[in-house]
Amino acid sequence: MGGDGMEIRVEKTFRVDAPIDRVWEFLTDPEQVVECVPGAELTEKSEREFSGRLGIKVGPVQAKYRGEGRFVELDRERHTMRVVAHGAGDGSADVEMRGELRALEGGGTESSVEAVANVGGRMAQMGSRLIKFVSDRLFDQFVARVRERLEEGGASG
Repeated sequence: MGGDGMEIRVEKTFRVDAPIDRVWEFLTDPEQVVECVPGAELTEKSEREFSGRLGIKVGPVQAKYRGEGRFVELDRERHTMRVVAHGAGDGSADVEMRGELRALEGGGTESSVEAVANVGGRMAQMGSRLIKFVSDRLFDQFVARVRERLEEGGASG
């Protein structure tokens, strides 16, 4: 990976009490997903590509990124997706994320996410434990917002 970059790996599984097709539609729509990401804003999107801004605060350090992302794999039959994204600003970040949905008995959906991020610049200087803590917190906030929108009928885009 080289340079002053730091690699961060995240593996998470979460459950949503909503049918798999509804969860799939939601998680493959950048407009809906970005509303669930703290500090994120979508500036442009096409069918498989999107761009936007993200602001993250870690202790006294605040970092702002502009970036682009792309769905490089969207398999509706298998409910799998792969997204790659790159952001630059106060440092840089390259992310590859894989997601898979699984229908549960009783109508709920389990979502498994694996992500690898290479972070450079200001954020990398904070140290891996602090970055891991912040990424866990952001992920938990994301999941809470996804559940809020899908489980209570939520607003449609």
